[in-house]
Amino acid sequence: MASKLPNIDNLSLADLTELAARVQKAIAAKKDEERGETLNALKALAQSKGYSLDELLGKAGGAGRRQRSDKGVKLKPKYIGPNGEIYTGRGPTPKWLKSLERKGEKREKYLAK
Repeated sequence: MASKLPNIDNLSLADLTELAARVQKAIAAKKDEERGETLNALKALAQSKGYSLDELLGKAGGAGRRQRSDKGVKLKPKYIGPNGEIYTGRGPTPKWLKSLERKGEKREKYLAK
Protein backbone atom coordinates (compact mmCIF):
# COMPACT_ATOMS: atom_id res chain seq x y z
CA MET A 1 0.00 0.00 0.00
CA ALA A 2 1.62 3.23 -1.16
CA SER A 3 1.49 6.32 1.05
CA LYS A 4 -0.44 9.37 -0.16
CA LEU A 5 1.90 11.68 1.74
CA PRO A 6 4.52 13.64 -0.20
CA ASN A 7 8.21 12.96 0.30
CA ILE A 8 9.49 15.71 2.58
CA ASP A 9 13.10 14.54 2.86
CA ASN A 10 14.38 17.00 0.25
CA LEU A 11 12.45 20.09 1.42
CA SER A 12 14.29 23.12 2.78
CA LEU A 13 13.75 24.42 6.31
CA ALA A 14 11.64 27.30 4.98
CA ASP A 15 9.49 24.88 2.98
CA LEU A 16 9.08 22.57 5.98
CA THR A 17 8.10 25.52 8.19
CA GLU A 18 5.52 26.67 5.64
CA LEU A 19 4.22 23.13 5.31
CA ALA A 20 3.91 22.80 9.09
CA ALA A 21 1.94 26.06 9.29
CA ARG A 22 -0.37 24.92 6.51
CA VAL A 23 -0.87 21.58 8.26
CA GLN A 24 -1.80 23.30 11.54
CA LYS A 25 -4.34 25.49 9.73
CA ALA A 26 -5.79 22.44 7.97
CA ILE A 27 -6.06 20.56 11.28
CA ALA A 28 -7.85 23.51 12.92
CA ALA A 29 -10.24 23.81 9.96
CA LYS A 30 -11.04 20.08 10.04
CA LYS A 31 -11.67 20.21 13.80
CA ASP A 32 -14.03 23.17 13.37
CA GLU A 33 -15.84 21.37 10.57
CA GLU A 34 -16.23 18.17 12.61
CA ARG A 35 -17.31 20.15 15.68
CA GLY A 36 -20.05 21.81 13.61
CA GLU A 37 -21.19 18.51 12.13
CA THR A 38 -21.29 16.90 15.57
CA LEU A 39 -23.22 19.83 17.04
CA ASN A 40 -25.76 19.66 14.22
CA ALA A 41 -26.15 15.89 14.70
CA LEU A 42 -26.69 16.36 18.45
CA LYS A 43 -29.25 19.10 17.85
CA ALA A 44 -31.10 16.88 15.39
CA LEU A 45 -31.09 13.95 17.81
CA ALA A 46 -32.34 16.12 20.68
CA GLN A 47 -35.05 17.61 18.48
CA SER A 48 -36.17 14.15 17.35
CA LYS A 49 -36.69 13.27 21.01
CA GLY A 50 -38.61 16.49 21.70
CA TYR A 51 -35.86 18.45 23.43
CA SER A 52 -33.60 21.35 22.62
CA LEU A 53 -29.87 20.92 23.06
CA ASP A 54 -29.77 23.88 25.48
CA GLU A 55 -32.50 22.26 27.56
CA LEU A 56 -30.54 19.01 27.79
CA LEU A 57 -27.32 20.81 28.70
CA GLY A 58 -29.04 22.85 31.41
CA LYS A 59 -28.72 26.21 29.69
CA ALA A 60 -32.41 26.99 29.40
CA GLY A 61 -34.51 29.21 31.64
CA GLY A 62 -31.84 31.10 33.53
CA ALA A 63 -30.24 28.02 34.99
CA GLY A 64 -27.00 28.56 36.86
CA ARG A 65 -25.91 30.57 39.84
CA ARG A 66 -27.90 33.57 40.93
CA GLN A 67 -26.08 36.83 41.29
CA ARG A 68 -25.85 38.14 44.84
CA SER A 69 -28.39 40.83 45.63
CA ASP A 70 -25.75 42.81 47.52
CA LYS A 71 -23.08 42.64 44.81
CA GLY A 72 -21.05 45.83 44.75
CA VAL A 73 -22.25 46.96 48.19
CA LYS A 74 -19.43 48.07 50.47
CA LEU A 75 -19.51 45.87 53.58
CA LYS A 76 -18.64 46.90 57.11
CA PRO A 77 -15.61 45.13 58.57
CA LYS A 78 -16.53 42.20 60.78
CA TYR A 79 -12.99 41.68 62.09
CA ILE A 80 -10.26 44.26 62.65
CA GLY A 81 -6.69 43.05 63.10
CA PRO A 82 -4.06 44.42 65.50
CA ASN A 83 -2.44 46.46 62.70
CA GLY A 84 -5.71 47.82 61.29
CA GLU A 85 -6.32 44.99 58.84
CA ILE A 86 -9.97 44.41 58.01
CA TYR A 87 -11.95 41.32 57.09
CA THR A 88 -15.65 41.41 56.26
CA GLY A 89 -16.20 37.74 57.06
CA ARG A 90 -16.74 36.85 53.41
CA GLY A 91 -14.40 34.90 51.21
CA PRO A 92 -11.28 33.07 52.30
CA THR A 93 -9.88 33.82 55.75
CA PRO A 94 -7.03 36.33 55.38
CA LYS A 95 -3.47 35.33 56.27
CA TRP A 96 -3.25 37.74 59.20
CA LEU A 97 -6.28 36.14 60.88
CA LYS A 98 -5.10 32.59 60.15
CA SER A 99 -1.70 33.29 61.69
CA LEU A 100 -3.28 34.77 64.84
CA GLU A 101 -5.51 31.70 65.17
CA ARG A 102 -2.50 29.40 64.80
CA LYS A 103 -0.87 31.28 67.69
CA GLY A 104 -3.89 30.45 69.86
CA GLU A 105 -5.81 33.72 69.55
CA LYS A 106 -9.59 33.56 69.30
CA ARG A 107 -11.26 35.10 66.27
CA GLU A 108 -13.91 36.67 68.49
CA LYS A 109 -11.23 38.87 70.09
CA TYR A 110 -10.95 40.79 66.82
CA LEU A 111 -14.67 41.30 66.19
CA ALA A 112 -15.43 44.88 65.14
CA LYS A 113 -17.52 46.77 67.65
